Amino acid sequence: MSQHGSGGSPNWVYSRLKKVIAQFLESWGISRRSGRAQVMGLAAILLAVVMALEWVYDLDYSLGILYVLPVVVASTVVNRWQTILLAVLCAYARALFTPAIAGVEYALRFGMAVLAYSAAGLLIGETNRNRREILAAYARLKTEEDMRRRAEDQLRMLVESSPAAIMTLDHQARVLAANRAAHQMLGYERPGSLIGTAVGEHVPLFAGALRVASGGTPMRAASASRARRRGGQHFPVTAWFSTYEEEGQRRLAAILVDSSEEVREREHESLRHVTAANRLLAGAVAHEIRNLCLAVRVVISNLQRFPEVARGADFNALGALAEGLMRISAFELHKSKEEASSRADVAAVLEELRVVIEQDWSDIGGEIRWKYRGEFPEAHADPHALLQVFLNLSQNSLRAVQRGGEAILEVRVEANGDTVTITFEDSGPGVDDVSKLFKPFREDADGSGLGLYVSRAMLRVFDGELRYVPASKGCRFDVVLRTY
Repeated sequence: MSQHGSGGSPNWVYSRLKKVIAQFLESWGISRRSGRAQVMGLAAILLAVVMALEWVYDLDYSLGILYVLPVVVASTVVNRWQTILLAVLCAYARALFTPAIAGVEYALRFGMAVLAYSAAGLLIGETNRNRREILAAYARLKTEEDMRRRAEDQLRMLVESSPAAIMTLDHQARVLAANRAAHQMLGYERPGSLIGTAVGEHVPLFAGALRVASGGTPMRAASASRARRRGGQHFPVTAWFSTYEEEGQRRLAAILVDSSEEVREREHESLRHVTAANRLLAGAVAHEIRNLCLAVRVVISNLQRFPEVARGADFNALGALAEGLMRISAFELHKSKEEASSRADVAAVLEELRVVIEQDWSDIGGEIRWKYRGEFPEAHADPHALLQVFLNLSQNSLRAVQRGGEAILEVRVEANGDTVTITFEDSGPGVDDVSKLFKPFREDADGSGLGLYVSRAMLRVFDGELRYVPASKGCRFDVVLRTY
């Protein structure tokens, strides 16, 4: 049998063979996803076809080159050692149709066939594996790129639609990037007109932070400050900013919020509560004056039994003075419509109280036991006023437990029908004289002597009550509120 050689270089032969095999596989609809069994089945069919051609037609030329096809096809789904074993099998099948030759020549031809088939199979296998790896890497890069682009788009949309001013500054406090809210807040109507502008005159806080930041040490801070718009108008702001290094220079990233509305609301709320506290204080003073006037009336009534005293001008003036003071002291606390309709979430108020007082108790090595769970019905009370009452009771307990002994405050909540009771019980020494509780202007009080009096008066405005409950140890007060 004659044998044909290749008309070109080995690389060209393998390249052409790779394309032929790929086209052949695609024509049969077979790929990596078709499964290992189908590919191996195709390889077996190819080997059988080549062997059948040699056996049936007894050609006068060699079909040895065709034995590489099963190896090439199978190499796409098998590993390297399995490819070499398959090459040995195909070389042996080829040798079955080779005329009898001397042992040395047979071994040489067999070895060359194994080497050629193995090289072709390994080349196609490695090419196929490299292709899959490249495609997988490309798919990963494409996925990461798509995810990064979506994240950047979402971040850009978030920044642009944010009501807070977001900007980055260079080391000279010049704007590198700013969103629409930053332009509007600082009085720059045209988009992009803020870029490159030094904002030190608008927000001096940022310029100062860039001067203070040193080297590569980042600064992260939040601050309440003031800013100035382009037209010269000053307004309060809350700023969160951090410094960082880029290209060897300091940069600053900042979020700026106009807190004008918050300041107005806070000041109005403070004024409302100061006014309410003044009314309560005036009520306490009026109550004491009224008690004195009643005592003066009794004295005047007794003195009227003496005619010589009753006819005196000074006596009549004293009576007129007492009546005048009585009219002045006729100060009553009336419930406003706003107070009557106020609602308070007891659990939310207690959570605010937790934030305010826990650090103080921790500083003295004390413990607060919060014994309530879940939510409770809304109560008739103003949340801020209720917080002030709770804070006053807890501060009284804090002062009491510091006199010695174990420092424990227990806060309990119990809902009973149309009322909810909040109990404050401490482990202090207790109350020496219960009769002096809730009396204003007590001389033995730690402060002004108005705390308990004002707290009870504030609760009574909402039909609530503050009660002292005798306890075997410590001091206990119950805040009772009506629920909706």
